[in-house]
Amino acid sequence: MKRAIGKVGVVGLWHLGCVASACLADLGYRVVGVDKDRQRVKDLNAGKPPLFEQGLAEMIKANLDAGRLIYTTDLKTGMKNSAYIYIAYDTPVDDDDEVDLSEIMETAVEMAGLLEKGAVIMVGSQVPVGTCERIKTLILQNNPAADFDIAYVPENLKPGQAIERFKRPDIIVIGTDSPATLKKVGEFFRVVKAPILTMDLRSAEMTIHAINAFLATATSFSNEMANPGQKNRREYTAAPGTGRDKFYQ
Repeated sequence: MKRAIGKVGVVGLWHLGCVASACLADLGYRVVGVDKDRQRVKDLNAGKPPLFEQGLAEMIKANLDAGRLIYTTDLKTGMKNSAYIYIAYDTPVDDDDEVDLSEIMETAVEMAGLLEKGAVIMVGSQVPVGTCERIKTLILQNNPAADFDIAYVPENLKPGQAIERFKRPDIIVIGTDSPATLKKVGEFFRVVKAPILTMDLRSAEMTIHAINAFLATATSFSNEMANPGQKNRREYTAAPGTGRDKFYQ
């Protein structure tokens, strides 16, 4: 496997951001993780992630010690000399299933004047279709001279298996509206040995929703398949034979 070179800013440090920052550093990138929560940043710099994920604390500690990973509350520090910015906020939803994008949009405004020329913004957070276009528009409104690319790379992390899923995925989905951007993002992921599926921005944003819908349908279907067994006092095991692609599990 090739070792990465260069600097990456990872913005948003909860499950996705903590795993991404640690894994990217472990793959060889110089990573600066950014979050406004001072206590969280302090704990991370001490090797203590805000949640448990198998192997995460050890990986963070190893890469802190190796000098490839550091955490900060200062977005400017995270973006300075960074050719890639990975947006990793965990996006909360309310009781009506409406997603809160305020942190992402506030970050977009703040990033506008800090982007390096030709930098690539890669959004990994689960977001509504059209969000990447909104981010791009917002940045250009605040800095019309900004020269950057944007891509959507949907996360596929499963609690307890997140590190394995990030470093050794079955497939990487990359959404862009530009061949030049696709080339840059493909180069970024050259350190991960996995097939790449490419599509436009909006299709990639829809992909994660399609996966979640598939999972919900599969769970409901499995429950329905169990009903005849309950009536006949028999146990059926059809579920293990379905959904064999790990991307959909």
